[in-house]
Amino acid sequence: MKRILPFLLMLLIYSSCNKTEKDYYQTNGKIKNVIFVIGDGMGPQQLSMLQLFAKHSKEPHFTNRVTNLEKLMSAGRLSTVMTNPGRNLVVDSSCSATQYSTGEYSLPEVVGLDHNGEVSKTILELAKEKGLRTGLVSDTRITHATPASYASHNVSRNDENAIAKEMLEVGPDIMLSGGLRHFLPKNAKEDAELRGLIPSHLPLSSKRKDDVNLLEVASNKSYQLAFDRKSLEKVEKGKVLGLFESSAMPDGIWNTQNKNKEDRVIPTLTEMASAALDNLEDSENGFFLMIEPGQIDWAGHRNDTGLLLHEMLRADDLFGLLHKWMKGREDTLLVVTADHETGGFGFSYSGYDVLKPVKMSGAKFKGEDYRSNYNYGEFSTLDKLYKQSRSTFNLIRDVEKWPKAKRSIQNMKEHFESHMQYSFSDKDIEQLMKSSKNEFYRPDHKNLRLKEVPHIEDFAAFYTYGDITRSNIFARVLGHKQSSVWATASHTSTPVTMITIGPRSLTEEFNGLLHSTEVGRKTIKALGLKKEYKTVIK
Repeated sequence: MKRILPFLLMLLIYSSCNKTEKDYYQTNGKIKNVIFVIGDGMGPQQLSMLQLFAKHSKEPHFTNRVTNLEKLMSAGRLSTVMTNPGRNLVVDSSCSATQYSTGEYSLPEVVGLDHNGEVSKTILELAKEKGLRTGLVSDTRITHATPASYASHNVSRNDENAIAKEMLEVGPDIMLSGGLRHFLPKNAKEDAELRGLIPSHLPLSSKRKDDVNLLEVASNKSYQLAFDRKSLEKVEKGKVLGLFESSAMPDGIWNTQNKNKEDRVIPTLTEMASAALDNLEDSENGFFLMIEPGQIDWAGHRNDTGLLLHEMLRADDLFGLLHKWMKGREDTLLVVTADHETGGFGFSYSGYDVLKPVKMSGAKFKGEDYRSNYNYGEFSTLDKLYKQSRSTFNLIRDVEKWPKAKRSIQNMKEHFESHMQYSFSDKDIEQLMKSSKNEFYRPDHKNLRLKEVPHIEDFAAFYTYGDITRSNIFARVLGHKQSSVWATASHTSTPVTMITIGPRSLTEEFNGLLHSTEVGRKTIKALGLKKEYKTVIK
Protein backbone atom coordinates (compact mmCIF):
# COMPACT_ATOMS: atom_id res chain seq x y z
CA MET A 1 0.00 0.00 0.00
CA LYS A 2 2.89 2.36 0.85
CA ARG A 3 4.28 1.80 -2.65
CA ILE A 4 0.90 2.50 -4.28
CA LEU A 5 0.14 5.75 -2.42
CA PRO A 6 2.97 7.82 -4.00
CA PHE A 7 1.88 6.63 -7.42
CA LEU A 8 -1.75 7.60 -6.78
CA LEU A 9 -0.64 11.01 -5.49
CA MET A 10 1.47 11.60 -8.61
CA LEU A 11 -1.45 10.57 -10.80
CA LEU A 12 -3.75 12.99 -8.96
CA ILE A 13 -1.28 15.86 -9.36
CA TYR A 14 -0.74 15.03 -13.04
CA SER A 15 -4.48 14.98 -13.68
CA SER A 16 -5.09 18.34 -11.98
CA CYS A 17 -2.15 20.00 -13.74
CA ASN A 18 -3.23 18.71 -17.15
CA LYS A 19 -6.89 19.58 -16.92
CA THR A 20 -8.22 20.01 -20.43
CA GLU A 21 -11.21 22.06 -21.50
CA LYS A 22 -12.97 18.76 -22.01
CA ASP A 23 -12.54 17.90 -18.31
CA TYR A 24 -13.73 21.37 -17.39
CA TYR A 25 -17.17 20.58 -18.76
CA GLN A 26 -17.53 17.03 -17.55
CA THR A 27 -19.48 16.77 -14.32
CA ASN A 28 -21.93 14.19 -13.13
CA GLY A 29 -25.54 14.77 -12.27
CA LYS A 30 -28.92 15.45 -13.79
CA ILE A 31 -29.60 18.28 -16.20
CA LYS A 32 -32.68 20.44 -16.50
CA ASN A 33 -31.93 22.23 -19.79
CA VAL A 34 -31.26 21.08 -23.35
CA ILE A 35 -29.96 23.28 -26.15
CA PHE A 36 -30.25 21.46 -29.46
CA VAL A 37 -28.52 22.99 -32.50
CA ILE A 38 -29.31 21.76 -36.01
CA GLY A 39 -26.97 23.09 -38.69
CA ASP A 40 -29.19 22.53 -41.70
CA GLY A 41 -27.12 20.95 -44.49
CA MET A 42 -23.97 21.06 -42.32
CA GLY A 43 -22.11 17.91 -43.28
CA PRO A 44 -18.46 17.12 -42.53
CA GLN A 45 -17.44 18.78 -45.81
CA GLN A 46 -18.95 22.06 -44.63
CA LEU A 47 -17.09 21.79 -41.33
CA SER A 48 -13.89 21.17 -43.29
CA MET A 49 -14.37 24.38 -45.28
CA LEU A 50 -14.66 26.44 -42.07
CA GLN A 51 -11.51 24.88 -40.64
CA LEU A 52 -9.49 25.37 -43.83
CA PHE A 53 -10.49 29.03 -43.92
CA ALA A 54 -9.59 29.57 -40.28
CA LYS A 55 -6.17 27.96 -40.62
CA HIS A 56 -5.09 29.15 -44.07
CA SER A 57 -6.81 32.38 -45.14
CA LYS A 58 -4.39 35.24 -45.75
CA GLU A 59 -5.78 37.38 -42.94
CA PRO A 60 -6.46 35.65 -39.61
CA HIS A 61 -10.19 35.97 -38.88
CA PHE A 62 -10.01 34.02 -35.63
CA THR A 63 -7.93 34.44 -32.47
CA ASN A 64 -4.94 32.10 -32.88
CA ARG A 65 -6.79 30.75 -35.94
CA VAL A 66 -9.02 28.60 -33.70
CA THR A 67 -12.70 28.39 -34.60
CA ASN A 68 -15.49 28.21 -32.05
CA LEU A 69 -16.42 24.91 -33.68
CA GLU A 70 -12.98 23.64 -32.71
CA LYS A 71 -13.49 24.84 -29.14
CA LEU A 72 -16.79 22.99 -28.88
CA MET A 73 -15.22 19.84 -30.25
CA SER A 74 -12.39 20.06 -27.72
CA ALA A 75 -14.88 20.58 -24.91
CA GLY A 76 -17.31 17.81 -25.77
CA ARG A 77 -17.82 14.33 -27.12
CA LEU A 78 -17.80 13.63 -30.85
CA SER A 79 -20.01 11.07 -32.55
CA THR A 80 -21.60 10.41 -35.93
CA VAL A 81 -25.26 10.38 -36.92
CA MET A 82 -27.17 8.71 -39.75
CA THR A 83 -30.33 10.65 -40.62
CA ASN A 84 -32.14 8.57 -43.27
CA PRO A 85 -35.93 8.11 -43.00
CA GLY A 86 -37.50 4.76 -42.15
CA ARG A 87 -38.59 4.18 -45.75
CA ASN A 88 -35.98 6.03 -47.86
CA LEU A 89 -32.28 6.46 -48.50
CA VAL A 90 -32.16 10.27 -48.25
CA VAL A 91 -33.87 12.66 -45.86
CA ASP A 92 -35.26 16.17 -46.16
CA SER A 93 -35.09 18.80 -43.41
CA SER A 94 -38.60 18.35 -42.01
CA CYS A 95 -38.27 14.58 -41.80
CA SER A 96 -34.86 14.79 -40.17
CA ALA A 97 -35.97 17.42 -37.64
CA THR A 98 -39.08 15.36 -36.86
CA GLN A 99 -36.89 12.32 -36.17
CA TYR A 100 -34.77 14.40 -33.79
CA SER A 101 -37.83 15.96 -32.15
CA THR A 102 -39.96 12.82 -31.76
CA GLY A 103 -37.52 9.90 -31.67
CA GLU A 104 -39.62 8.18 -34.35
CA TYR A 105 -38.96 7.47 -38.03
CA SER A 106 -40.74 10.04 -40.19
CA LEU A 107 -41.54 10.74 -43.84
CA PRO A 108 -39.91 13.30 -46.14
CA GLU A 109 -41.83 16.59 -46.45
CA VAL A 110 -44.09 16.09 -43.39
CA VAL A 111 -43.73 17.75 -39.98
CA GLY A 112 -44.38 16.14 -36.62
CA LEU A 113 -45.68 12.85 -38.06
CA ASP A 114 -44.19 9.36 -37.82
CA HIS A 115 -43.49 7.21 -40.87
CA ASN A 116 -47.06 5.88 -40.78
CA GLY A 117 -48.49 9.39 -40.89
CA GLU A 118 -49.54 9.42 -37.23
CA VAL A 119 -49.09 12.47 -34.99
CA SER A 120 -46.07 12.01 -32.71
CA LYS A 121 -45.44 14.26 -29.73
CA THR A 122 -42.23 16.26 -29.91
CA ILE A 123 -39.69 16.92 -27.21
CA LEU A 124 -40.91 20.53 -27.12
CA GLU A 125 -44.49 19.44 -26.44
CA LEU A 126 -43.38 16.91 -23.83
CA ALA A 127 -41.24 19.56 -22.14
CA LYS A 128 -44.16 22.00 -22.00
CA GLU A 129 -46.38 19.33 -20.43
CA LYS A 130 -43.82 18.88 -17.67
CA GLY A 131 -43.61 22.61 -16.99
CA LEU A 132 -40.38 23.42 -18.81
CA ARG A 133 -40.13 26.57 -20.89
CA THR A 134 -39.36 26.17 -24.59
CA GLY A 135 -37.96 28.09 -27.53
CA LEU A 136 -37.25 27.98 -31.26
CA VAL A 137 -34.71 30.16 -33.09
CA SER A 138 -33.88 30.03 -36.80
CA ASP A 139 -32.25 32.19 -39.46
CA THR A 140 -34.79 30.92 -42.03
CA ARG A 141 -38.52 31.32 -41.22
CA ILE A 142 -40.14 30.24 -37.96
CA THR A 143 -42.63 28.24 -40.06
CA HIS A 144 -39.90 26.59 -42.11
CA ALA A 145 -39.21 22.85 -42.01
CA THR A 146 -36.91 22.55 -39.00
CA PRO A 147 -38.62 24.77 -36.39
CA ALA A 148 -42.05 23.66 -37.65
CA SER A 149 -41.14 20.04 -36.89
CA TYR A 150 -40.92 20.83 -33.18
CA ALA A 151 -44.25 22.63 -32.77
CA SER A 152 -46.69 21.44 -35.44
CA HIS A 153 -48.07 18.34 -37.15
CA ASN A 154 -48.87 18.58 -40.85
CA VAL A 155 -48.81 16.35 -43.93
CA SER A 156 -46.94 19.10 -45.82
CA ARG A 157 -44.03 21.25 -44.67
CA ASN A 158 -45.15 23.76 -47.31
CA ASP A 159 -48.44 24.49 -45.54
CA GLU A 160 -46.79 27.32 -43.63
CA ASN A 161 -50.01 29.28 -43.03
CA ALA A 162 -51.55 26.37 -41.12
CA ILE A 163 -48.21 25.67 -39.44
CA ALA A 164 -48.04 29.27 -38.16
CA LYS A 165 -51.49 28.91 -36.60
CA GLU A 166 -50.68 25.57 -34.98
CA MET A 167 -47.35 26.78 -33.63
CA LEU A 168 -49.19 29.46 -31.67
CA GLU A 169 -51.57 26.78 -30.37
CA VAL A 170 -48.66 24.57 -29.26
CA GLY A 171 -47.13 27.69 -27.76
CA PRO A 172 -43.32 27.66 -27.54
CA ASP A 173 -42.40 30.48 -25.14
CA ILE A 174 -39.83 31.94 -27.51
CA MET A 175 -40.07 32.03 -31.31
CA LEU A 176 -37.51 34.16 -33.13
CA SER A 177 -36.96 34.13 -36.91
CA GLY A 178 -38.40 35.41 -40.18
CA GLY A 179 -41.77 34.52 -41.69
CA LEU A 180 -43.99 37.50 -40.86
CA ARG A 181 -45.93 36.96 -44.10
CA HIS A 182 -47.58 33.83 -42.67
CA PHE A 183 -48.92 35.69 -39.62
CA LEU A 184 -50.55 38.63 -41.42
CA PRO A 185 -54.14 38.63 -42.78
CA LYS A 186 -54.53 38.64 -46.55
CA ASN A 187 -55.49 42.34 -46.66
CA ALA A 188 -52.69 43.47 -44.35
CA LYS A 189 -51.52 46.17 -46.77
CA GLU A 190 -54.80 48.00 -46.27
CA ASP A 191 -54.64 47.84 -42.47
CA ALA A 192 -53.45 51.15 -40.99
CA GLU A 193 -53.30 49.68 -37.50
CA LEU A 194 -50.86 46.97 -38.63
CA ARG A 195 -48.75 49.57 -40.42
CA GLY A 196 -48.52 51.47 -37.16
CA LEU A 197 -47.50 48.34 -35.28
CA ILE A 198 -44.90 46.99 -37.72
CA PRO A 199 -41.76 49.02 -38.57
CA SER A 200 -41.59 50.51 -42.06
CA HIS A 201 -38.63 48.36 -43.15
CA LEU A 202 -40.96 45.33 -43.14
CA PRO A 203 -43.50 45.05 -45.99
CA LEU A 204 -47.07 44.15 -45.07
CA SER A 205 -47.02 41.25 -47.52
CA SER A 206 -49.17 38.26 -46.65
CA LYS A 207 -49.23 34.67 -47.86
CA ARG A 208 -52.47 33.93 -46.03
CA LYS A 209 -55.74 33.34 -47.88
CA ASP A 210 -57.91 34.38 -44.93
CA ASP A 211 -58.51 37.39 -42.69
CA VAL A 212 -56.91 35.81 -39.63
CA ASN A 213 -54.44 38.12 -37.89
CA LEU A 214 -52.09 35.77 -36.07
CA LEU A 215 -50.27 38.69 -34.46
CA GLU A 216 -53.49 39.51 -32.65
CA VAL A 217 -53.87 35.84 -31.73
CA ALA A 218 -50.31 35.86 -30.36
CA SER A 219 -50.94 39.02 -28.31
CA ASN A 220 -54.05 37.42 -26.82
CA LYS A 221 -51.87 34.49 -25.80
CA SER A 222 -49.54 36.88 -23.90
CA TYR A 223 -46.77 36.97 -26.50
CA GLN A 224 -44.66 40.11 -26.62
CA LEU A 225 -44.10 41.06 -30.25
CA ALA A 226 -40.72 42.09 -31.66
CA PHE A 227 -40.01 43.15 -35.23
CA ASP A 228 -36.49 44.60 -35.07
CA ARG A 229 -33.27 44.49 -33.10
CA LYS A 230 -34.23 47.27 -30.68
CA SER A 231 -37.62 45.82 -29.80
CA LEU A 232 -35.99 42.42 -29.20
CA GLU A 233 -33.55 44.04 -26.76
CA LYS A 234 -36.45 45.60 -24.83
CA VAL A 235 -38.62 42.51 -24.30
CA GLU A 236 -39.11 41.34 -20.73
CA LYS A 237 -38.83 37.76 -19.56
CA GLY A 238 -41.85 35.86 -20.76
CA LYS A 239 -43.35 34.77 -24.06
CA VAL A 240 -41.88 36.40 -27.17
CA LEU A 241 -42.75 36.16 -30.86
CA GLY A 242 -40.05 37.87 -32.91
CA LEU A 243 -40.58 38.11 -36.68
CA PHE A 244 -37.82 40.13 -38.28
CA GLU A 245 -38.35 39.55 -41.99
CA SER A 246 -41.35 38.99 -44.23
CA SER A 247 -39.83 35.75 -45.50
CA ALA A 248 -36.36 34.46 -44.62
CA MET A 249 -33.71 36.25 -42.61
CA PRO A 250 -30.83 37.78 -44.66
CA ASP A 251 -28.08 35.46 -45.90
CA GLY A 252 -24.59 34.85 -44.55
CA ILE A 253 -22.91 37.39 -46.82
CA TRP A 254 -25.23 40.07 -45.41
CA ASN A 255 -24.36 38.82 -41.93
CA THR A 256 -20.62 39.24 -42.53
CA GLN A 257 -21.11 42.69 -44.05
CA ASN A 258 -23.53 44.02 -41.43
CA LYS A 259 -23.12 42.24 -38.09
CA ASN A 260 -20.82 44.92 -36.65
CA LYS A 261 -22.94 47.89 -37.77
CA GLU A 262 -24.51 49.73 -34.84
CA ASP A 263 -27.46 51.04 -36.88
CA ARG A 264 -28.45 47.55 -38.05
CA VAL A 265 -32.20 46.91 -37.74
CA ILE A 266 -32.30 43.11 -38.16
CA PRO A 267 -30.86 40.93 -35.37
CA THR A 268 -28.27 38.27 -36.19
CA LEU A 269 -28.73 34.58 -35.48
CA THR A 270 -26.35 34.92 -32.52
CA GLU A 271 -28.31 37.86 -31.11
CA MET A 272 -31.58 35.95 -31.40
CA ALA A 273 -30.03 32.93 -29.68
CA SER A 274 -28.60 35.16 -26.94
CA ALA A 275 -31.99 36.79 -26.37
CA ALA A 276 -33.62 33.37 -26.12
CA LEU A 277 -31.05 32.11 -23.61
CA ASP A 278 -31.36 35.27 -21.49
CA ASN A 279 -35.11 34.76 -21.40
CA LEU A 280 -35.05 31.05 -20.64
CA GLU A 281 -32.02 30.46 -18.44
CA ASP A 282 -33.63 31.16 -15.06
CA SER A 283 -36.62 28.92 -15.72
CA GLU A 284 -37.38 27.10 -12.49
CA ASN A 285 -38.13 23.76 -14.13
CA GLY A 286 -35.62 24.12 -16.94
CA PHE A 287 -35.98 24.66 -20.66
CA PHE A 288 -35.66 23.17 -24.14
CA LEU A 289 -34.28 25.39 -26.91
CA MET A 290 -33.73 24.46 -30.57
CA ILE A 291 -31.50 26.77 -32.62
CA GLU A 292 -31.09 26.42 -36.38
CA PRO A 293 -28.33 27.89 -38.56
CA GLY A 294 -30.55 27.04 -41.50
CA GLN A 295 -29.11 28.75 -44.55
CA ILE A 296 -26.05 26.52 -44.79
CA ASP A 297 -28.53 24.27 -46.55
CA TRP A 298 -29.66 27.00 -48.93
CA ALA A 299 -26.08 27.76 -49.99
CA GLY A 300 -25.68 24.04 -50.66
CA HIS A 301 -28.86 23.81 -52.72
CA ARG A 302 -27.54 26.62 -54.90
CA ASN A 303 -23.97 25.21 -55.03
CA ASP A 304 -22.75 28.67 -53.98
CA THR A 305 -19.27 28.05 -52.58
CA GLY A 306 -18.62 31.63 -51.47
CA LEU A 307 -21.99 31.94 -49.74
CA LEU A 308 -21.41 28.58 -48.03
CA LEU A 309 -18.26 29.96 -46.40
CA HIS A 310 -20.18 32.95 -45.03
CA GLU A 311 -22.96 30.70 -43.74
CA MET A 312 -20.40 28.62 -41.86
CA LEU A 313 -18.91 31.80 -40.41
CA ARG A 314 -22.37 32.82 -39.19
CA ALA A 315 -22.80 29.39 -37.59
CA ASP A 316 -19.40 29.73 -35.93
CA ASP A 317 -20.48 33.02 -34.34
CA LEU A 318 -23.35 31.08 -32.75
CA PHE A 319 -20.94 28.37 -31.60
CA GLY A 320 -18.90 31.06 -29.85
CA LEU A 321 -21.93 32.22 -27.88
CA LEU A 322 -22.76 28.65 -26.86
CA HIS A 323 -19.16 27.88 -25.90
CA LYS A 324 -19.12 30.83 -23.50
CA TRP A 325 -22.61 30.14 -22.18
CA MET A 326 -21.84 26.50 -21.36
CA LYS A 327 -18.68 27.23 -19.37
CA GLY A 328 -19.03 26.15 -15.77
CA ARG A 329 -22.64 24.99 -16.16
CA GLU A 330 -23.70 21.69 -14.63
CA ASP A 331 -27.38 21.82 -15.53
CA THR A 332 -27.39 21.81 -19.33
CA LEU A 333 -26.87 19.37 -22.19
CA LEU A 334 -25.74 20.97 -25.45
CA VAL A 335 -26.13 19.01 -28.68
CA VAL A 336 -24.70 20.43 -31.91
CA THR A 337 -25.37 18.41 -35.04
CA ALA A 338 -26.94 18.56 -38.52
CA ASP A 339 -29.97 17.14 -40.27
CA HIS A 340 -28.11 16.07 -43.43
CA GLU A 341 -25.44 17.24 -45.85
CA THR A 342 -26.48 19.37 -48.81
CA GLY A 343 -24.90 19.52 -52.25
CA GLY A 344 -22.19 16.85 -52.03
CA PHE A 345 -19.62 19.64 -51.68
CA GLY A 346 -15.86 19.26 -51.57
CA PHE A 347 -12.58 20.86 -52.54
CA SER A 348 -10.96 18.66 -55.19
CA TYR A 349 -7.80 18.49 -57.27
CA SER A 350 -7.97 18.91 -61.04
CA GLY A 351 -6.02 19.13 -64.29
CA TYR A 352 -6.53 22.90 -64.53
CA ASP A 353 -3.39 25.09 -64.58
CA VAL A 354 -0.94 22.28 -63.70
CA LEU A 355 2.85 21.77 -63.75
CA LYS A 356 3.51 25.26 -62.37
CA PRO A 357 7.15 25.58 -61.28
CA VAL A 358 7.76 26.13 -57.56
CA LYS A 359 11.20 26.78 -56.08
CA MET A 360 12.11 24.33 -53.30
CA SER A 361 14.93 24.61 -50.78
CA GLY A 362 15.15 20.88 -50.04
CA ALA A 363 18.42 19.23 -51.06
CA LYS A 364 16.61 16.35 -52.75
CA PHE A 365 15.41 18.72 -55.48
CA LYS A 366 19.02 19.67 -56.32
CA GLY A 367 17.98 23.14 -57.40
CA GLU A 368 15.21 21.94 -59.71
CA ASP A 369 11.64 23.21 -59.54
CA TYR A 370 8.82 21.24 -57.95
CA ARG A 371 5.94 20.62 -60.40
CA SER A 372 2.84 18.72 -59.35
CA ASN A 373 0.91 16.79 -61.99
CA TYR A 374 -2.41 18.11 -60.65
CA ASN A 375 -3.77 21.33 -59.22
CA TYR A 376 -4.44 20.66 -55.54
CA GLY A 377 -5.99 24.04 -54.83
CA GLU A 378 -4.33 27.14 -53.45
CA PHE A 379 -5.08 28.71 -50.08
CA SER A 380 -5.68 32.03 -51.85
CA THR A 381 -8.96 30.49 -53.06
CA LEU A 382 -10.28 30.84 -49.51
CA ASP A 383 -9.71 34.60 -49.53
CA LYS A 384 -11.38 34.96 -52.92
CA LEU A 385 -14.42 33.10 -51.65
CA TYR A 386 -14.55 35.33 -48.56
CA LYS A 387 -14.52 38.45 -50.74
CA GLN A 388 -17.63 37.37 -52.66
CA SER A 389 -20.04 40.20 -51.89
CA ARG A 390 -23.30 38.86 -53.31
CA SER A 391 -24.82 35.40 -53.59
CA THR A 392 -25.10 33.78 -57.02
CA PHE A 393 -28.86 33.59 -56.49
CA ASN A 394 -29.05 37.37 -56.01
CA LEU A 395 -26.71 38.01 -58.94
CA ILE A 396 -29.08 36.13 -61.25
CA ARG A 397 -32.09 37.88 -59.73
CA ASP A 398 -30.40 41.23 -60.41
CA VAL A 399 -30.07 40.38 -64.10
CA GLU A 400 -33.66 39.16 -64.32
CA LYS A 401 -34.82 42.57 -63.08
CA TRP A 402 -32.87 44.43 -65.76
CA PRO A 403 -34.67 45.61 -68.89
CA LYS A 404 -33.90 43.33 -71.83
CA ALA A 405 -31.81 46.02 -73.51
CA LYS A 406 -29.38 45.93 -70.58
CA ARG A 407 -28.87 42.15 -70.56
CA SER A 408 -25.78 42.10 -72.74
CA ILE A 409 -22.94 39.65 -72.18
CA GLN A 410 -20.62 42.53 -71.32
CA ASN A 411 -22.96 44.01 -68.72
CA MET A 412 -23.43 40.63 -67.07
CA LYS A 413 -19.68 39.98 -67.02
CA GLU A 414 -19.06 43.34 -65.37
CA HIS A 415 -21.83 42.79 -62.81
CA PHE A 416 -20.71 39.30 -61.82
CA GLU A 417 -17.02 40.25 -61.71
CA SER A 418 -17.79 43.24 -59.45
CA HIS A 419 -19.09 40.84 -56.77
CA MET A 420 -16.84 37.82 -57.30
CA GLN A 421 -13.07 37.52 -57.50
CA TYR A 422 -13.15 35.70 -60.82
CA SER A 423 -13.27 36.69 -64.49
CA PHE A 424 -15.99 35.45 -66.84
CA SER A 425 -15.63 34.71 -70.55
CA ASP A 426 -18.36 35.18 -73.14
CA LYS A 427 -18.71 31.39 -73.19
CA ASP A 428 -19.23 31.38 -69.40
CA ILE A 429 -22.08 33.87 -69.67
CA GLU A 430 -23.67 31.90 -72.49
CA GLN A 431 -23.52 28.75 -70.35
CA LEU A 432 -25.03 30.59 -67.38
CA MET A 433 -27.95 31.96 -69.35
CA LYS A 434 -28.69 28.93 -71.54
CA SER A 435 -32.10 27.28 -71.12
CA SER A 436 -33.51 24.01 -72.42
CA LYS A 437 -36.66 21.89 -72.39
CA ASN A 438 -37.62 20.57 -68.95
CA GLU A 439 -37.45 16.79 -69.36
CA PHE A 440 -39.08 16.37 -65.94
CA TYR A 441 -42.00 18.70 -66.65
CA ARG A 442 -45.00 18.24 -64.36
CA PRO A 443 -47.72 20.92 -64.44
CA ASP A 444 -48.95 19.84 -60.99
CA HIS A 445 -45.50 20.13 -59.35
CA LYS A 446 -44.29 23.27 -57.57
CA ASN A 447 -40.72 23.09 -58.89
CA LEU A 448 -41.23 21.14 -62.14
CA ARG A 449 -44.05 23.12 -63.75
CA LEU A 450 -41.79 25.23 -65.99
CA LYS A 451 -41.57 23.92 -69.57
CA GLU A 452 -38.18 25.56 -70.04
CA VAL A 453 -35.50 25.60 -67.34
CA PRO A 454 -31.83 26.57 -66.92
CA HIS A 455 -29.72 24.09 -68.84
CA ILE A 456 -27.82 21.48 -66.81
CA GLU A 457 -25.42 19.31 -68.81
CA ASP A 458 -25.57 16.22 -66.61
CA PHE A 459 -27.44 14.79 -63.61
CA ALA A 460 -30.34 17.11 -64.49
CA ALA A 461 -32.69 15.02 -62.33
CA PHE A 462 -30.88 16.36 -59.27
CA TYR A 463 -31.31 20.02 -60.29
CA THR A 464 -35.07 20.47 -60.18
CA TYR A 465 -35.69 23.80 -58.43
CA GLY A 466 -36.92 25.69 -61.48
CA ASP A 467 -35.34 29.07 -62.22
CA ILE A 468 -33.30 28.91 -59.00
CA THR A 469 -31.13 26.30 -60.74
CA ARG A 470 -29.45 29.02 -62.81
CA SER A 471 -27.48 30.04 -59.73
CA ASN A 472 -26.08 26.48 -59.58
CA ILE A 473 -24.44 26.91 -62.98
CA PHE A 474 -21.92 29.32 -61.45
CA ALA A 475 -20.40 26.29 -59.72
CA ARG A 476 -19.95 24.56 -63.09
CA VAL A 477 -18.42 27.67 -64.67
CA LEU A 478 -16.08 28.47 -61.77
CA GLY A 479 -15.43 25.02 -60.29
CA HIS A 480 -11.96 24.58 -61.80
CA LYS A 481 -10.90 28.04 -60.59
CA GLN A 482 -12.32 27.47 -57.09
CA SER A 483 -10.98 23.89 -56.83
CA SER A 484 -14.49 22.96 -55.75
CA VAL A 485 -17.01 20.36 -56.84
CA TRP A 486 -20.70 19.85 -56.15
CA ALA A 487 -22.49 16.55 -56.73
CA THR A 488 -26.12 17.68 -56.57
CA ALA A 489 -28.54 20.52 -55.86
CA SER A 490 -30.26 18.37 -53.24
CA HIS A 491 -29.29 16.39 -50.16
CA THR A 492 -26.91 13.46 -49.74
CA SER A 493 -26.94 10.54 -47.32
CA THR A 494 -23.57 11.54 -45.85
CA PRO A 495 -23.46 10.87 -42.08
CA VAL A 496 -23.18 14.05 -40.01
CA THR A 497 -21.06 15.02 -37.02
CA MET A 498 -22.52 15.50 -33.53
CA ILE A 499 -20.97 17.29 -30.55
CA THR A 500 -22.42 16.79 -27.08
CA ILE A 501 -21.35 18.81 -24.04
CA GLY A 502 -22.67 18.16 -20.56
CA PRO A 503 -22.40 15.67 -17.70
CA ARG A 504 -20.21 12.71 -18.57
CA SER A 505 -22.95 10.29 -17.60
CA LEU A 506 -25.16 11.82 -20.27
CA THR A 507 -22.69 12.46 -23.07
CA GLU A 508 -21.54 8.84 -22.87
CA GLU A 509 -25.09 7.92 -23.91
CA PHE A 510 -24.52 9.77 -27.20
CA ASN A 511 -21.33 7.91 -28.08
CA GLY A 512 -20.70 5.98 -31.30
CA LEU A 513 -22.60 5.80 -34.59
CA LEU A 514 -26.24 6.68 -33.94
CA HIS A 515 -29.40 7.27 -35.93
CA SER A 516 -31.24 10.58 -35.56
CA THR A 517 -34.19 8.76 -33.96
CA GLU A 518 -31.82 7.41 -31.29
CA VAL A 519 -30.51 10.92 -30.68
CA GLY A 520 -34.10 12.10 -30.30
CA ARG A 521 -34.93 9.41 -27.77
CA LYS A 522 -31.77 9.99 -25.77
CA THR A 523 -32.42 13.73 -25.66
CA ILE A 524 -36.00 13.21 -24.46
CA LYS A 525 -34.69 10.85 -21.78
CA ALA A 526 -31.96 13.30 -20.74
CA LEU A 527 -34.61 15.90 -19.83
CA GLY A 528 -36.41 13.33 -17.69
CA LEU A 529 -39.34 13.14 -20.11
CA LYS A 530 -41.25 9.97 -20.85
CA LYS A 531 -42.66 8.72 -24.12
CA GLU A 532 -43.82 5.41 -25.54
CA TYR A 533 -42.36 4.68 -28.97
CA LYS A 534 -44.15 2.80 -31.72
CA THR A 535 -41.17 1.66 -33.80
CA VAL A 536 -37.97 -0.28 -33.30
CA ILE A 537 -34.88 1.58 -34.53
CA LYS A 538 -32.93 -0.41 -37.13
